[in-house]
Amino acid sequence: MAEDTLPYSTYCEAVSREVTRIGAVARAHDLSAAVPCCPEWTLADVVKHVGVLQQWFAAMIDRRSPERLPFQDVDYGVPAAVADYPDWLVDRHVEVGKVLRAADPDAAMWTWGPGGTVRFWVRRMAMECLIHRYDAELAAGSPTEFDPVLAADGVAEFLVNLPSAVTFTPGVAELRGDGRTIGFGVWGTEVDWTVRLDPDSFGLVPAVPDPDATVSAETVEALLLLVYGRIGADDPRIKTTGDPALLERWFTYSKF
Repeated sequence: MAEDTLPYSTYCEAVSREVTRIGAVARAHDLSAAVPCCPEWTLADVVKHVGVLQQWFAAMIDRRSPERLPFQDVDYGVPAAVADYPDWLVDRHVEVGKVLRAADPDAAMWTWGPGGTVRFWVRRMAMECLIHRYDAELAAGSPTEFDPVLAADGVAEFLVNLPSAVTFTPGVAELRGDGRTIGFGVWGTEVDWTVRLDPDSFGLVPAVPDPDATVSAETVEALLLLVYGRIGADDPRIKTTGDPALLERWFTYSKF
């Protein structure tokens, strides 16, 4: 599948929508509730993570940072009381949203993945918020569906950026091979991506007739949850075929 991003405004709207939904879930539920797919996290941890991350992204975008902005250079205003996290998350997003909407998506700045523009960060933030909204809702026992268009873009964004994640997730470097391919798709649709593992790199390539392994999902939402490690390959919504060693290698090291 070709790498085509969605309109910039779609990402801005998604960030605002998902942050608002996380805040609403957090206000209505026990912040100490565990996140089943991330057992070391609680709902409070999700809220704090998103609240900090959105401000860090926005600070870099606002400055058009030519290099990575140290985390400690931003005043996040994290409340002392965990009970105040939901309001802090939503209140801080007011300024974050203004920064995102006012930015030129094609303005040059530092990014850890391909692109080197503001668009990279707002797209990245949209996917972070989408996945963490799922985490929050799962902790509350009430996960809701994803927008399938945004979810499909999320799969593409993950696969495009994964090779660059080696700078902070060294295990990604283990995704090397002899040219074998893995096809990713959704049952009964034309939605598909192909990744090839070469000796010195890996990444998306045009579709091949018979990939060495395949990973397919009942819905594009399930595929997105799979690549982000929120569900496993043994989930009934997932089917795999082909080289089991290749698939094991992929699922072991394709995390960031």
